[in-house]
Order: sequence, then C-alpha cells, then structure tokens
Amino acid sequence: MFSQTRRLTKSATLVLAMALTLVTLTAAPSTAATTGFRDVTGSYQFYKEISWMSDKGITTGYQDHWFYPERQVSREAFAAFMFRLAGEPSVSLPSKSPFKDVKTTDPFYKAIVWLEDEGITTGWADQTFRPDWSISRSAMAAFLYRYEDRPSYSAPKSSPFKDMTTSSKFYKEVAWLASSGMTTGYSDGTFRPYSGTSRAATSAFLFRGYGSSSYKAPSYVAPAIKMNTSAVMTAVHSQVGYTERAFRVNKYNDWIDGNGAWCGVFVSWAFTNAGYGDFVPKHEYFSDYVKDLKSTGVLDWNVSLSDLHKGDVVLMNWHQGEGTSHTAIVDHVDGNGAWFVEGNTSDGKNYSVRGVFYRWRPLSYVDAVFDPQDYYEATH
Repeated sequence: MFSQTRRLTKSATLVLAMALTLVTLTAAPSTAATTGFRDVTGSYQFYKEISWMSDKGITTGYQDHWFYPERQVSREAFAAFMFRLAGEPSVSLPSKSPFKDVKTTDPFYKAIVWLEDEGITTGWADQTFRPDWSISRSAMAAFLYRYEDRPSYSAPKSSPFKDMTTSSKFYKEVAWLASSGMTTGYSDGTFRPYSGTSRAATSAFLFRGYGSSSYKAPSYVAPAIKMNTSAVMTAVHSQVGYTERAFRVNKYNDWIDGNGAWCGVFVSWAFTNAGYGDFVPKHEYFSDYVKDLKSTGVLDWNVSLSDLHKGDVVLMNWHQGEGTSHTAIVDHVDGNGAWFVEGNTSDGKNYSVRGVFYRWRPLSYVDAVFDPQDYYEATH
C-alpha cells in the first residue's frame, strides 16, 4: 500500500517505492455506526471500500445520500478523488484555465489544475481535458503511476493481460498497477484498458493502494429519507399515454435491459426518475418483483379502500386463474375502487395497444398493497 498523503508538490520525492516496505494509513479504524449511502448498504460487495473513501473525505457522494456505485467515474471526478487523497494541498489557481473545456468556475477546477500542475495529466493535444468523459482503466493506471512520481519499475517482457501487448499505450503503467496489487484485471485474463471503471471498482482500487488492513467499516445506518409523494406522482403521470414500439419493446425494458412483462419495471422506472428508486423493487421479471416484496414483509394482503393512498403500490389479480400478475400505482380512491397509473396495460378500449394508462379498477382486483416508505425502511 501507499501513503494516502504522499505528495503535496511536484518536487516531493516518492514516499513509498515499490521495492521498499510499504506503509499503511495509521488512522484508527472507524467502528461507530454512521449514516451511509442509500444505495450502498452494509451487505454491498464494496461497502468497506466505499465507507473508507467516505471516512477519508475522498468522496462525498451525491445529493440526497446517493453514491451511484455502478456509475462510471468521470475524469473530473477522478481528479477530485486524487486531490482529496493527497490531502487537498494548496493550489495557486490561474485566472485562465489551462484547458479550453474547463471553466474557472467549474466545481472541480482546483482539483484539475492541481492534477495538471503535478504532471499527472497533460490533457489532450487540442488543449482539452474532457472532464465529463469516463476515465479509461488505462488512463487511471497512468494517473496513479504519475501520482506516485513515476516509480522505478521494469515492466515484464510478456504482458500479464491478454488484451495488451508490451507496445500498448500505458502498458508500463498498467503492469505497474497490477504489480502493486491495486488491480488483478478480469477473470478472463483481460484488463480492458479502454473500458470505464465504476465508482465501486474505483473505491476498491484506491483502498487496495492506500487503505489500511486494520480499517473496519462502521455499522451501516440508513439515512432518514421521507418520500415526496408529489414528486413521485408527477413522474408517474408524466408517462401516461406512452405506448410501446412493439410487443414488450419500450423505453422501460430498454432501461433495465430486459424484454419481459414490464408493469413492475415501469413502477421502478417512475420511482427512480423521481429520486426514490430504492423505495420499490427493481427486477426485470415480475415473479422476482413479487418475491422481493414478500421477503420484506411489507405487503398488506387484507386490503380495504381505506388502505389505498396516493403513491402506494398494489399487486393485482384478474381472477382468471393466474394469481397475482400485475402491479400499479395508486392515485386516488373513487367509489368501490380506485384510479391507478399502470404500465404494460391497455386503455380499456383498444386492447391491441399497450402502454402506460390511467385506469379505474374495482377493489376486488387488488390482492395486496404496500407503502413504498415501508419498503425503503425494511431494506435499509
């Protein structure tokens, strides 16, 4: 491992050389419970590594306690990670940006200037930095190699990865990254140098290089989030009238990369677009959607009209021998039933056209109902 705050200026010498004994962080491990990210619970694969990133101030996540672990890391975000990893050293900010596509008012301007000052990046030949591009895995290796002041290293004469040759761009830097233990590549023997890297995987890279084996992640505490029903229903109603392009070919299945019956996928899509994706299950197949709900214990199977509230989600049964086979979002009670917004349904007149429609259904069709707030609290 390498020292977290190994250099503050260009003239700083390499604190930890590859051939020397490596020094780990000496901060005491964090054990107290702490409010975490909504989408990185204690059971998440990289919970420890992401918690370390947060504890050390290397990441702050996004607004409303999101981390987005599967989102690819942009070049500007990685600049910010490295700047914070270095201890946020003082930077003399020029009045004119060194890059044509980075404004002096941009949120990561200081980190990008520092990255350029340190020689960690030179940008592109056209004087751009391309801050919002995903950083490639090979470029990440190059940044980290330069961050360590280009340590003396002889790359192997035979590439450790099937998709890189000794003449590949950044071969030395990638081989160095592998030898440092920060990456092992993929199980198929590739490194995929031009692919992006998720925020979760980046956390794992940095923890392996700069974290401490004695670090103990704090117990997870879910942030107290209350669903804004109005925001959810705005997102839901904005989709009414959408029709699929062909059978099960629609933007909701595109979103989840699926091709199944998509009533549950629509529910997840709508809540996600309102900022509450973790308040409902997200599954390609309806059977998994129902199984998830049953496992959390949030379903009320003895439903009366007084149990139906705006923003609640119901499971429906057409009583045709299929059992529970549909889901919808409650709008309001009316008479002996209620109005719902449903995906993967018809308008009740033209049954050959399927889409998202606003429909009245009798209470007898409702098998169960759950409050999305209950689902969030049960799963966090």
